[in-house]
Amino acid sequence: MGQPLWKRALALLSITVWLVWAYIRLLPPSNVFVHGHLSPSGYDLWSFQNLAYSDVVKLYQTRYLFMHLMPYIHNLIEYPVVTGVFMSLMAEVGHSLTSYFFATLIVFWMIAVLVYFLLERLVPQQAIFFAVLPLLLVYGLLNWDLLGIGLMVVGWYLYQREHFTASAVFFALGVFAKLFPIFFLPFIAAELWRKRQTRTLTRMVVSFCATALVINVPFALGNLKNWSYFFTYNATRSLGADIYSNAWVHGVSISAADLFSLAMVVLAVLYLMWRVYRGQRVVDATAFTFVVFFFFNKVYSPQYTLWVFVLVILAEWPVWTYLIISLFGLADYVNSFTTLYLVTVRSPAADWYLGHIFGLGLLFRYIGLAASGIGSAISRHGRAADPTRPSLPLTRVL
Repeated sequence: MGQPLWKRALALLSITVWLVWAYIRLLPPSNVFVHGHLSPSGYDLWSFQNLAYSDVVKLYQTRYLFMHLMPYIHNLIEYPVVTGVFMSLMAEVGHSLTSYFFATLIVFWMIAVLVYFLLERLVPQQAIFFAVLPLLLVYGLLNWDLLGIGLMVVGWYLYQREHFTASAVFFALGVFAKLFPIFFLPFIAAELWRKRQTRTLTRMVVSFCATALVINVPFALGNLKNWSYFFTYNATRSLGADIYSNAWVHGVSISAADLFSLAMVVLAVLYLMWRVYRGQRVVDATAFTFVVFFFFNKVYSPQYTLWVFVLVILAEWPVWTYLIISLFGLADYVNSFTTLYLVTVRSPAADWYLGHIFGLGLLFRYIGLAASGIGSAISRHGRAADPTRPSLPLTRVL
């Protein structure tokens, strides 16, 4: 059944308002340009002070997108190839940061609208929350996450419609846009194995690998060092001021954090694969794995909350979890960029803020993640145990 016209109108209006508002807020003023080029230090100062930072804006300058270089072949980019190519294509639209950023806005608006309409078909009662809650305002144009989220949702929608080959192609594009959609794959494999659809599983694996090779091999052959920078950069990336480095936990080495995080994710994946094999829904297992991964990962960039938000909507977690995730997502945004501003200007208040406020923001994030996951698990267990209510279907028939 289609959604009421008023609900669709509200969703489209909300998405448009959030992203246009974000675009206006994030456009840098003329005083952060020097000889026509963005000054990275001046931009950092302005954007942190005004809570208006965007990687999409800054990396136009710092990754030399304005020079129209061939990504990875002649240009070093710390993202997987689909994102790197997308960044470069947007820079080809015009010869200024403004036109490049506007082109990104238009494409991301279309992706957000597409995600909403697919959510309508997948989870009709929950879709509206993606549009009306304000995470798109703060994270829609902060980085290129909407690109990966859009590819992931399309891949999942196609899988639900049993277009398995096309689904594998879009999942591959999503993985090599932002990596995170990879968490769907082991659970899809477990479900197909349970259903004895081994030919379908083989076809999806072959399609995924073929797509991965087609989009990666040309860049790897052209410049292996630049192509592999995404992997080497993240492998050696230092700890963020997150779960392993804060007022209560510190002194953890990068290797120890990597090993512990890997162990937690692998254990979660193996356990949840068994649960999916026993009948649990793929999307439930994926949503919980996302929460486990982002909880224990050595770096938690604030925009990762947008991924969690979309996944828990797909998994139909209780509405109160959407509100908690939105609240700590907004708090994270303010907390992170306030801290960066105070540190950048070397304010005397920086030490006080780091010692008294910043850690509370982190605590709110991790309590929110944990409470949402635990609360959803309890809620689902209660529904399954209630004989007066039907259990959720294993797969949604569209």
